Amino acid sequence: MSFKPQKRYSEYLRIREAAVFLGVSSEVLRLWEKSKKLECLRHPKTKYRLYKISVLQKFRELRKRKYNKTKK
Repeated sequence: MSFKPQKRYSEYLRIREAAVFLGVSSEVLRLWEKSKKLECLRHPKTKYRLYKISVLQKFRELRKRKYNKTKK
């Protein structure tokens, strides 16, 4: 019998948590996903959208830099 480790989702946030993390609404995240600006994974059982924290951090930094450039 072979052992298959369970995929861990501790490095992921669900859509509402990701929205709070980025300071936007869940609907904005869905629009960004649809327009291919932000990728998400679907949980195999629940089909919830899951966003990788490291990707969200990079995305937040890029948005912050872009905002600061347009603000000047």
